[in-house]
Amino acid sequence: MVRAPGKSENADIDWPAVLKKYRFSKNMKQASLAEDLNVTQAMISRWESGAIAPGRDMQERILAMVAQETLSTPMVGWRQFVTDQPAIAAVIDPDGQIETVSVGMIRETGIARGDFEGQRIDEVFSGDLLKLFSWLSATGFFDERVETVESAERYCFHRPDGAEDSFCVHNMHWWRRGEDRRPRWILTGARVDEAELDALREEFGGQARIMPVD
Repeated sequence: MVRAPGKSENADIDWPAVLKKYRFSKNMKQASLAEDLNVTQAMISRWESGAIAPGRDMQERILAMVAQETLSTPMVGWRQFVTDQPAIAAVIDPDGQIETVSVGMIRETGIARGDFEGQRIDEVFSGDLLKLFSWLSATGFFDERVETVESAERYCFHRPDGAEDSFCVHNMHWWRRGEDRRPRWILTGARVDEAELDALREEFGGQARIMPVD
C-alpha cells in the first residue's frame, strides 16, 4: 500500500485501488482522468502503479471527486449502482452465480441482461475468467482475507445463439457483503488491446496480483 509522507488522516488509503476503481467505474482512460485533475497521464500512471502517492492537496481533490459511493458503496442502492455502470461490471456470488451485470457489460458482450443474471459464470464464460474465479476462491477472497485484486483477462463468452466471441479486459475486483452477509465478488473492468494485456501480465507476473487486508 502506498502511504503519503508524514502523518495524515488519509495515510491508510490505497490510492492505486481508489483511482483504478473510480476510473473503471466511469469507463475512463488515464488521459481523461489526468485532464480532470489537471495533471499529466504519466502522473496518473505513477499513482496507479504505487510508485508515489498523490500530494496532500491532491488527495483531498481525489476524495472529493470519487466521493463515498466509490470508496464505500452502501447496501442501499448497491446493486443499482453496479447495474448503472457504463464500464464492464458484475456482481457474482461465492458459488459462481451472476447476480447483476452493468449496462457496460451488456453493451460490450452483446448479451441481454436476462441471459446473464441467474446464470452460473461457467454457463456464459470460459477460459481466463473461470481460472480467475477458481484462483480467487483458493486465495481466500470469498473468506474476506483478500481485499482487492487486479487482473488482466481475455473474456471468452457464449451468446445464446451459440456464437462465441472474446476481448481483453483490465480488471479490478473487490468484495462486498450481500443481504445474506455472504461476500459478493464485485468485478469492474475496461477493455484493452492485446499488447496492453501482455504488458499488464508482465507487470503482474501472471494473470493477477492481490493486496491482502491489513
